[in-house]
Amino acid sequence: MVMKHILSLSLLLAFSTQAEWSVKPAANPKAPGKGLAVAKDGKPVAHFVFGEGQKKPFLHVYGKEGELLTNPGVGPDGKDTGKFPHHRGIYIGWRIISGGQFDLWHIHKGEIMRVKKIKSTKATESGVTIVADIEWRTGTVGKSDDLLISETRTLVISQNDAGRTQVDFHTELTAARDLTLGGDLQHAGCHFRAHTEVASKWAKFTSYLWEPEGKKAGNGKILSKEWKWNRLQFPIGKNWYSATQFNAPNQPVEELSWRDYGRFGFFFKKDLKKGDVQKLNYRFHIAPSQAPALESYPPQVSKEQKERWTATAQKAYAHFSEWIVKQ
Repeated sequence: MVMKHILSLSLLLAFSTQAEWSVKPAANPKAPGKGLAVAKDGKPVAHFVFGEGQKKPFLHVYGKEGELLTNPGVGPDGKDTGKFPHHRGIYIGWRIISGGQFDLWHIHKGEIMRVKKIKSTKATESGVTIVADIEWRTGTVGKSDDLLISETRTLVISQNDAGRTQVDFHTELTAARDLTLGGDLQHAGCHFRAHTEVASKWAKFTSYLWEPEGKKAGNGKILSKEWKWNRLQFPIGKNWYSATQFNAPNQPVEELSWRDYGRFGFFFKKDLKKGDVQKLNYRFHIAPSQAPALESYPPQVSKEQKERWTATAQKAYAHFSEWIVKQ
C-alpha cells in the first residue's frame, strides 16, 4: 500500500513538471498586427505576427527574461522605425520577382505578403506547431492585385531545459506564374534579424562563426554551395544571446549574407515555372550565451569560446541533417 502510494506520488510529480505549451490568438505587442502568441509555462517564447499594418508575416522570438530579441520594424504608431525596418524577426522574401517588377523583400511599392488562412495550430508537451497559408501578391503594383506565389509555412517551436529556443522553418513556395526568385544575397532568402537595439547600440559587439569557410567576396558576402550553418553572437540589454541558422542538405544555396547589426541568412536564385513547388527547410537555435571572454573594447570572443561554440553548432547540424533525412 505504501509502495503504491509512493508510485502514485511519483507519477503525479512527473506529470506536474512537464512543460505546458500554449498557442493563442493575440495582438502584436507594442506594434500593429495580430498573430499567434506562443508561450511555455506562461512565459513568452515566440509570436507569429501578421495582419493589418504589417507588410509580411514573420516570427518574433523572446529571451530568457521575456525581452524581445528580434526586430519589430514598426512602432506603436504604425510607422517604420530603426535601421532597415523591412527586416523583421525570422522572415523570407526576394527583392526581384518576375524580372524585377515586384519586390517581395522591401515591400515598399505596394506589394504584400498576406496570411490567407491559419490552417492549424497545435500545442503539445514538447512545443507548438503553426501552419499558415500565405499569399505573395502584387498588391497595388500594376493594374490588379495578382497572386505571384502561394506559400504554406510550417513553424515548429520548442525549447530545451537550458532555454535554447528551436524554430523549424519549413516552407513550400508554389509559383502562380512563370517567375524568377532573384536579387542579391543582402536582399533575398530566409533571414534572422536581431532587435534594432543591436543596430543602434551594439553593432561593434557582434561576431559570427560559420561553416564551411567559404570564399569571401566582399563585406558580409561569403560564397559556397555547401552551407551548413551560421552563428551570430549579440547582446540585448545586459544579456548575451546567440542565433544560429542551419541550412538543410541538398537544397539550393549560393551565398551567406551577414551584417554586424544582426541580420543574416542564406540566399539563392531560382527560375520557377507555373505550378513548380520549391520546398525549403531551415532550423534556428536562439539561446542565452556567454559574454565574450577577452577583456577589450569591444569585447572579443576567445579561441576556446570559438572552438566550443563551433563544436556545439556542428553537433546540432548533424542532428538536423539526420532529422531532415527522416522526413
